[in-house]
Amino acid sequence: MELRARIAAWDVALAAVRAYFRAQGLAEVSTPVRLPAVAIEPYIEPLRVTGGVLATSPELPMKRLLAHGAGPIFQIAHVARASERGKLRAEEFHLVEWYRPNQHDWRRLAADTQSVVAAVFDAVGRRSGPRDWQTHGFLDLVARTTGVSLTGEEDAAMLTAALAPTQPALVPTPIPRAGLPEVAAPPEAVTTLAAWSSFFSSWCDRDLDPWLQAQTDGIHVVEFPQALAALSRCDAPTVTTVPCSRVALRLESHVGGVELSNGYSELTCVTTQRQRFAAVQGLRAAHGEPPLPEPQRFLAALASPGLPPTVGCALGLDRLIALACGCAAIDGVALPLEWSL
Repeated sequence: MELRARIAAWDVALAAVRAYFRAQGLAEVSTPVRLPAVAIEPYIEPLRVTGGVLATSPELPMKRLLAHGAGPIFQIAHVARASERGKLRAEEFHLVEWYRPNQHDWRRLAADTQSVVAAVFDAVGRRSGPRDWQTHGFLDLVARTTGVSLTGEEDAAMLTAALAPTQPALVPTPIPRAGLPEVAAPPEAVTTLAAWSSFFSSWCDRDLDPWLQAQTDGIHVVEFPQALAALSRCDAPTVTTVPCSRVALRLESHVGGVELSNGYSELTCVTTQRQRFAAVQGLRAAHGEPPLPEPQRFLAALASPGLPPTVGCALGLDRLIALACGCAAIDGVALPLEWSL
């Protein structure tokens, strides 16, 4: 796309996003790009700068605002993640992130995502967006694409045993408990997180992504295994049909095989959140990676005054605009242009 077309696409897309959320009663905020710490998640590496790191997401500062009574808010944020390169990845990109306090149901986020996607496709006007959306439980899709029925509650040994007879290619690489460095998390938490993270990556590459690319509807993948909860809370499933007692109330939304957004019914318990961060630090240590700084300001706000029941979501705006423009890569809509102006 030539320069003026790119500028026009961004202009109408930004206006459409803002118009939707303002009509919904959300206030726009802007939080710092340089932070002392970010959320500690598997395989998300911040760019380190003098005095801290660059935000991988505006999540933690926005949650601190929510804890202090901000009400429903959204942000169109510049974020950065180290070593993110590819057709749909860049070290610097844009996230649309929004939070609705005093709500529990991830379905509100699914509806928001569908509306934002439709608004941007309509505003850009180059092609049609998805006509319909389907919702599938994570564990149901595992069973559908691999033939393996999982409960989502397996530890590392149980997950390996379940996969090995029929899907040996998806068996996670083990991390020996005896070889784990000293970390705050129990070895079982680290090995379980490692096993499920490894399985999720392999399953996406081999099974889920090809299935998603064959769908003409938008797809919400919901109710993840508890080990993959990240910053979401866990509860009984309402969509998943595979027998299980608790799932992570998390959803990912996809269009044309492209992951666009990741949302949570947010975890509000500071003790559980500390445990999850500690497990990721243990995973990093097992892979020889240095620890990330602890997000103490966020954890303090989570403890007091505390985060109200909240749902929140982050959507990749570069990817959405590229899809709406019919571009196979985000470089096709990047500003400035890939070449020198």
